[in-house]
Amino acid sequence: MSHVRENFINVIESLPYDLQEEIYKRKTIDILKDITQKYIEIYGYADLSVEDRDLIHNILDDNFSTFENLSK
Repeated sequence: MSHVRENFINVIESLPYDLQEEIYKRKTIDILKDITQKYIEIYGYADLSVEDRDLIHNILDDNFSTFENLSK
């Protein structure tokens, strides 16, 4: 398993809520935003491929530039 995948699993496991329950309560995109934002806060984005960064940019919209600036 890649370290990026392991990091995402760690982020998911550290969420302050039960993911299975939230799936029924919230939109998937909102959960993905939570996971993605937490990943960037903890690990930054330097280890992500260009494709991964593009995906994250699409998920976070304008918030990506905020995290991008914090990581520098």
